Amino acid sequence: MKSFFLFPIPLKKNIYLTATILFVCCLGNLSLAQPVFNKNQFMEMSAAQRYRYVHDYPFWKVANVNQLSSLVAQMVEVADFKKDYHTQIALSYYLALIGNNVGFKFPKGKPASIFGELEEMQKIAIQQGYEAEALIAAASLTNSLYLGQRISSEQYYVDIQTSLEQLKELGFEKCRDYNIASILFDFSKSLWDLGDFDKAYLYLRIAERYIEPTIEGGFHYTQVLSYLQTYWKNKKEYNKSMIYAKRILAFHQNFHSDIPEHKYWSEFWLNFASIDIASLLLDQGKIKEGEIYASKGFQLIKSRLSLDTVVSKQAEFDALMVLIPVKLKLKKINEVAPLLKLANNIKSSLEPNGKLDYFKPLRLYKYSSEYYEKVGGYAEALRYTHLAQMLQDSLNRRNDAQKLSQMQLRYEVEKYANHVKAIESEKQLQKYLRNAIILILLLVLGLVYVNHQRLRHKHREQESELETAQKELAWQTNHFRNMSELIENLRQENEKLNASDNQHEHFEKLISSTILTDEGWINFKRMFEKVHPGYMQSVKEKYPDLTNAELRLLMLEKLDLSTQEMANMIGVNKNTIHQTRLRLRKKTLDRN
Repeated sequence: MKSFFLFPIPLKKNIYLTATILFVCCLGNLSLAQPVFNKNQFMEMSAAQRYRYVHDYPFWKVANVNQLSSLVAQMVEVADFKKDYHTQIALSYYLALIGNNVGFKFPKGKPASIFGELEEMQKIAIQQGYEAEALIAAASLTNSLYLGQRISSEQYYVDIQTSLEQLKELGFEKCRDYNIASILFDFSKSLWDLGDFDKAYLYLRIAERYIEPTIEGGFHYTQVLSYLQTYWKNKKEYNKSMIYAKRILAFHQNFHSDIPEHKYWSEFWLNFASIDIASLLLDQGKIKEGEIYASKGFQLIKSRLSLDTVVSKQAEFDALMVLIPVKLKLKKINEVAPLLKLANNIKSSLEPNGKLDYFKPLRLYKYSSEYYEKVGGYAEALRYTHLAQMLQDSLNRRNDAQKLSQMQLRYEVEKYANHVKAIESEKQLQKYLRNAIILILLLVLGLVYVNHQRLRHKHREQESELETAQKELAWQTNHFRNMSELIENLRQENEKLNASDNQHEHFEKLISSTILTDEGWINFKRMFEKVHPGYMQSVKEKYPDLTNAELRLLMLEKLDLSTQEMANMIGVNKNTIHQTRLRLRKKTLDRN
C-alpha cells in the first residue's frame, strides 16, 4: 500500500504534472480483482497475523468507496474488540491515506480527518511503546499540516529535519511497512525547493533503497530516480545522470497494464525518459546517439496521443525542444524547418489560454534564430534573437527573485531553527537545574536520614547501656541493703553470744568482706555516673572543696539509703555518717 492516496503530490517539473495526475487518478478506477475479506477469519488471526494482513491488503484495488468504507470499518471493529493496538495503529495510518477519497466514511468513533487519525496513531503508538509508528505518525502529521497550510514554512522545515534525524537514529528499515520511501521523498522535495540540494540528495539516496518498481510503487520509484537524475545533471555528472534516466526508461518499457490511463502515464514517462537521455547525450557531444532517443520520444508522442489534447501538445512541444537542436547540430537543416513550424503552431494554440509555460518559448526563439542565421534569413534571426533576449532577461529576473526568495526563506528557517534551539537549550538547562536541585535535595535527605539512623542507633545503645547500668546499680544497691541487714543481725547476735576469740576473728572477717574496696567504689561510681550522668560533676563544680568521703555520702543519699546502710557499705559506724553529714551541710550552707 503506497501513500499516493493521501497527500498532494510533489512534482519535479511542470511537464510531468498532467501525466502524474493521470496515474494517480487511474488508481481509483482500477478494475483489478480485489481480495475477498472475511471478517471471521480476520477475527481468528493472531495479532501479528492481523497486523501483517492490514499492511499487505491492496486497498488501492477497492474501486467502490462504499465498499472501502465498509471494509475498513470491519477491520477497525475487530482490532478494537481484540484490543489489538498494533493493528489499530496500522489502520489509523491507512485511514489517513484513504480518508480524503470523495464519499469515504470513517468508522464510527474514529476521527473524521487525516489529522485526527495521525494524532490518534501517534497517541496509541506512544502509549504502547511502538517507536517506529510514533515517528511515522509525527512525520506524516508534519507533512499533512504543512500541505494543509496549518503550519509555517519555517516550522515545517525545522520539524522535518527533526523527524529525519529521529528516523535515521531509529533506522529507516524499521519503518518499511509505512512506505518510508514516500516520506523521504516528500521531505527531500521540500529540501530541494529550499535550495538545499545536497541534503535533499542524501535523503533521496536513502529513499532509493526503499522504492519499489511495482504498479503501486511506480510513482515514487519514478520520481525519486528523476530527482537523482536531475541532481547529477546539474552537477554536470552526465554519466551518473544517464544511469538514472535509463533506469526510468527501462522501468516504463517493462510496465504493463490494461488500464488506459495507467498506460498513458507510463507512455508519458517513456517519452520524457527518452528526451532526457537525448538531452544528456547532447550535453556530452554525442549528437547522433542523441538523435535516436530524441526521435524515439517524439514519435512515441505522435503515435500515442493522450486523451487530453493539451497534455499531448505540451509533451510534443518538449520533445521538439530536444529534437530541433539535435538536427541543427547534425546540420539537417531541411528537417528543422517543419519541426520549427510545428513547434510554433503548438505555441500559438497553447499560449493564449495560458497552457504553455511562459518561459518555454525561450529555446524555440534561440533555435529559430540559429536556423534563420544558417539559411541566410538575418532579419528573422535578429528578430528571434531580440525575442529570446527579452525572455532571457525576464527569466533571469525571475530566477534572481526566486534565488532571493529562497535565500530569504533559508534565512528565516535558520533563524527559526536557532530560536527553537535556544528554547530547547533553555528547557534543557532548566531540566538540568531542576534535576540538580532534586539530586541535592535527595543527597541532603539521604544524609539527614543516615544521620538520623546513626543518632537513633546511638540513642538505642545509650538507652541499652543506661538500662544495663540501672539494673546493675539497683542490684548492687539491693545487695548492699541485704548485706547491711545481715551485718546488723550478726552484730546483734554477737552481743548476745559470748563468742570465743576464734569465733570473733571469723566474724570480723565476715564484716570486713561487706565493706566496699577502692576497686568496688570505682565500679560503683562508674555505674552511678551512667544512671545519673553529670550529677557528680555538677556537685564538684558547685562545691569544689568537698572530700571524697563527702562525695560518697552524697552518692549514697541519692540512692535513698538509710544511715545504717550507708555505714555498713562504707565500713564505718553510724556516728561517722552523722558527723560527715554535718560537715557536708555546713559546707553547703557556708557556700550558699
